[in-house]
Amino acid sequence: MKTETPSEDRSSLQKVILLAMVVSGCVAAYLMYRRGESLGSIAKETIANPVGSLVSEVKIRHSV
Repeated sequence: MKTETPSEDRSSLQKVILLAMVVSGCVAAYLMYRRGESLGSIAKETIANPVGSLVSEVKIRHSV
């Protein structure tokens, strides 16, 4: 039975975190686009803070 070393565990976790950030940025960008934001502001917000952008978009969608 093969066991992963701690560095392999860390590498896998980093890949999952990176994928989650990319996906959250894409979802936030899509929601912002649907709301009518300009492409420049979408790019600026989602690149600077992809997870925070998604959280703010979900709050906006939830309050409407």
